[in-house]
Amino acid sequence: MAAVIQVCVCFLLIGVIPVKSGRTPVVRVTCTFHEDCLLPCIFTPDGGEEIRWFRQDVLVYSDPKTRDQPSELFLGRASVSTQQLTQGNASLLLQRCVPRDRGSYSCRIKGKQERETLVIVKVEARIHSVNLDFTRLSGFEEVKCSTLDVYPAPHLSWSTEPPTPLDKLSPITRKIPNKQGLYAVESKVRKQEHHSNFTYICTINSTYFTQTWRTSLTETVISGETFTSRSCSSLAWMEINPAEMKNLTIPCQAPWDKQNFTLAWTFSLHRTSKPMVIYTSNSTAQLMSSQWKGRAEVDVKDGSLRLLNPESKENTGFYTCILSNLQKTHEGHTAVQIIPHQPAHESTVDHSPPFKIYSERKEVKTEKSAPWWVAAVVIASLVVIAALLVGIVKLQDDCTRSNNTERARDSLQVKVTAEASDAVTEGSHLTADPTNEHK
Repeated sequence: MAAVIQVCVCFLLIGVIPVKSGRTPVVRVTCTFHEDCLLPCIFTPDGGEEIRWFRQDVLVYSDPKTRDQPSELFLGRASVSTQQLTQGNASLLLQRCVPRDRGSYSCRIKGKQERETLVIVKVEARIHSVNLDFTRLSGFEEVKCSTLDVYPAPHLSWSTEPPTPLDKLSPITRKIPNKQGLYAVESKVRKQEHHSNFTYICTINSTYFTQTWRTSLTETVISGETFTSRSCSSLAWMEINPAEMKNLTIPCQAPWDKQNFTLAWTFSLHRTSKPMVIYTSNSTAQLMSSQWKGRAEVDVKDGSLRLLNPESKENTGFYTCILSNLQKTHEGHTAVQIIPHQPAHESTVDHSPPFKIYSERKEVKTEKSAPWWVAAVVIASLVVIAALLVGIVKLQDDCTRSNNTERARDSLQVKVTAEASDAVTEGSHLTADPTNEHK
C-alpha cells in the first residue's frame, strides 16, 4: 500500500508542478509609415532549415517555396536575405509599411529542431510639425492647434499661463482620417481677453508615447502695443540596432521654415546632465566640435544630424536640436538608444523605450514555472493527503476486521441453536445472493 501511495504522490507532483521549459522569444517593433521595416528572427543554423513567416495564420513568406502562396497584401513587399540565412538570420524585410501591417507575426524555423520567434508589430506615422496660431473663422477670435498625417490618432491637450479653467477655454477637437488611414487633428479654444501677458500651450502626444510636441503662443502688451512670440519643443524616441545600419540621421523638425535661424546641436547622457555642444551655425559661420569630428556631420539644408557608425554605448543619450531667432524658438529632443545584438538563445527581446513613463513592457511566455513556495505548499498538501489516505485505509482494515468478527459471532450463534437437519438450510440462507431472493 505504501508503494501505491508513493506512486500516486509522484504522479500528482508531476501533474501539478509545471516543468520549466524554453520560452518563445518575443520582439516588439515599431515601424514607420511608408518606410521599410525589419522584423528580426535569429537562430542557430544546422543546415536545411525551412523558413515560414506568418501574420496570425496568413502566410507572408516561405523558403523554400510551397504550394501555398503568400497573401496578396505582402506580395513584392516581404523578403528574407538568402545570404543571411546561412548565418542564422531569417529577419523579414517589410517594405513601405502601412497601418494594416500592424499585428502579430511569427517566424517558424523547421529543421533538426523547431524554433519560433514572435514579433509584435506597430505602425506609426510620426508627428512632423504642430501649427499654433490665431483664427477668426468662427466669427470670433480663437486659437487653433493642428497637425497632419499622423497615425494612430494622437492625444491633444490645452493649458495656459496663467492657468485658465478648461470650461472657460471651451476646446473643440476633431480627428479626421484620410484614405490612407492617417489623421488630421485640429483643436480650437476661445481667445482670452484682458491679459497683458498670456500664453496658450498646445501639447500633442503620440499614441505610443514615442513623441511629445509642446507648442506655445504668447501675447505680450507693452505700452498698448501687442507683441506675439512662439516657441516649440518636441521630444522623440529613436532606437537603432548597430547590426542593421551603419549611420543614423536625426532630423531637426520644426513647425516653421528653418531659414534665418541659429542652429545648435547638443548631446547629453541623461536629460538632466549638462549638455555637450556638437555643432553650432548662424548666417556667417559653422563650427563642429573637435570631439565629434569624424563621428557626426550636419546637413546644412535641413539641419539634420548624421551619426557615423554609432556602434558605441557612448552614442546612447539625448540629442537636442535648437533653432532660434528673435521671435521663435524650437527645441527638438531625440532620445537615442543603441540596442545591442541579442543572441539567439535569449528568451525575450523587448524593443520598447527604456524609460518607465513611456514603456510598454510586456512579456509573452508559452509556459510559466511555479514559484518555489507554490511547489512547497503543493508538496505539503500532498503529504497530508497521503497521511489521510493511509489513515483511511487503516481504519477501513480495522472496520473490516471488526465486521468479520461480528459476522463470525452471528454465524456461530445460528449454528449452535439450529438443529442438525436445519443447519444446511440455514447456512444456505446466510450465504445466498440477496439479489436472487425475489426471483
